[in-house]
Amino acid sequence: MKKFIFDDFRKRLSDKGLLVSSDEPCEDEITFVTADSKKAVPGTLFICKGNHFRPEYLDDAVSRGAVCFVAEKRFTDTVPCMIVSDVRAALAEIADLYYGHPSGDLDITAVTGTKGKTTVVHFIKALIDADLENRGRPGCGLISTVETYDGKTAEESVNSTPESIDLQRILYNCRENGLDRVVCEVSSQALKYHRVRCVRFGTAVFTNIGEDHISPVEHPDFEDYFTSKLSVFKQCGRAVINRGCDFFDRVYAAASQCGRVITYGDTPDCDVMYSDLRKENGRTVFHMRTPYYEGDFTLRIAGFFNVENAAAAVAATLPVGSEAPIDEETVRRVLAGVAVSGRMETYQSDDGSVVAIVDYAHNAMSFETIFSFVLKEYPGRRIVSVFGSVGNKAEVRRYALGRIAGKYSDFVYITSEHPDYESPYAIAEQIAAGIKEGKADYTVIPDREIAVETAVREAPDNTVVLILGVGDETTQRINGVLYERRSDSECALSALGQRSGAHV
Repeated sequence: MKKFIFDDFRKRLSDKGLLVSSDEPCEDEITFVTADSKKAVPGTLFICKGNHFRPEYLDDAVSRGAVCFVAEKRFTDTVPCMIVSDVRAALAEIADLYYGHPSGDLDITAVTGTKGKTTVVHFIKALIDADLENRGRPGCGLISTVETYDGKTAEESVNSTPESIDLQRILYNCRENGLDRVVCEVSSQALKYHRVRCVRFGTAVFTNIGEDHISPVEHPDFEDYFTSKLSVFKQCGRAVINRGCDFFDRVYAAASQCGRVITYGDTPDCDVMYSDLRKENGRTVFHMRTPYYEGDFTLRIAGFFNVENAAAAVAATLPVGSEAPIDEETVRRVLAGVAVSGRMETYQSDDGSVVAIVDYAHNAMSFETIFSFVLKEYPGRRIVSVFGSVGNKAEVRRYALGRIAGKYSDFVYITSEHPDYESPYAIAEQIAAGIKEGKADYTVIPDREIAVETAVREAPDNTVVLILGVGDETTQRINGVLYERRSDSECALSALGQRSGAHV
């Protein structure tokens, strides 16, 4: 990696209009960049950022060897500093410079939207991996809510889109590990707060838009949320958009600044069109037409709504320029085999009397979708739901989730998701206010493992238990610390086993 000094970063921040003032440059070589004081080493440039930043973090970083820092105000005279107008934007610029602008050497597909992002990125990765394998090339990097993969290491994710310093490190590793393709979930927070600043996307996929992430610390209103989502098109060469999404005309207008716009949906004017959705032998079958082939395709993952996600992935992997398309049989094989961990994972007791479904659904749009799926696929069954809501953000979501669950469920177990610095009981009260609008009874069990096991173990026969919010995550954030926990699937299987055995 290239060697840096203080003035290299000062010049970058000045050129980008972010530098407010600066001390005289230190001559120490800068060997590392971080915003986590515990990771500081001799030669570190430390960035003071975060809603919960305290000056003690800077003192800790200096004690570990930090030689300078970047902040929006001066915290100490111990080491030189650069004062900037926006520390998040500055972090992105610093990270991009430090890691050598890795996105410039990668073909990155970004996926954004209110729901479906995780499923779409996993479909895209599976399609790209199969195509690259056919051509004897290494696979595709991945940055998603579920997992991050850089060509050598796969790790469970913490955020849908990492902070800019971590994102640039992952992209750097992808490049160093010989990859040239990456698919990445891009959240509204990542767009608004500069996590993906400096990243050039080859393709941006816009799945849909609905009200979410509205809170004092995220987006003050829907307009801010929507505008943040649309900004992804400012940094990509090609757009893929859902013809059936709300506010399509506005999405299309924003996407038109890209070199090319591809649409997908269930109407004849789409570049990728799906139709004739049906169930055959327990699987979803549908007809799909693309510019290169047309025929029937099958999905392993449950739910007609996932046909839309599959079509998005196919549209995103259509060839650019003179590239050859992924052949039809490869697409057919991949779509028939893809399963996304934590997405529509379905288990049932040996006698079939209780079905447990684990899914990441965590906002109003995804809740409406999954409850509609259960009502259609399991008519006449009692519905029990288990979920919570994340702390310190997305406050407006809590009442909405409770209202939807209260409308469709017979009973609700309110539990913890990632309460972080909030009381799980306070979050539960806001969820309960929505539940009271509907017909469901409810109880509060903050311990998520106990809540899931209780809901499944005590469910009456002829019940579907929906376990929603965190999919297959095995950690929980409490007071800023990630604690290990058993996944919802593990808990559900354990409880089903206590009944009479279970199978997938």
